[in-house]
Amino acid sequence: MARLIETEIRLVRTELGEKLAEAIRALAIIAASSVLLLTALVLFVLGVVHLLIYFGLQPFVAFFSVGLVSAVVGGLAVYFAVSHLSTSGLAPKRSINQLGKDAQIIKEQVS
Repeated sequence: MARLIETEIRLVRTELGEKLAEAIRALAIIAASSVLLLTALVLFVLGVVHLLIYFGLQPFVAFFSVGLVSAVVGGLAVYFAVSHLSTSGLAPKRSINQLGKDAQIIKEQVS
């Protein structure tokens, strides 16, 4: 019994390590991509501002309008991202399922 529990604990640790390594790799890619996306976003927003100025808006109105729209869109994006954020994807599901099965077997053997 003790050996089974030790094996299951090692399995949980291994699976958690794999999930953590996967998350770290994904975060590194996100960080690198964010620099490029932020640069592109700044250039795009400045282009929209200049386009509005070209079509006759006063510069302060163009900057304020684009800033307001950007803030609303960004705020909505953050709201939806936070509402969908979940740590359940990081849980070692296979190991938890196996531990549940093992606990059931142990209960049956003890009874």
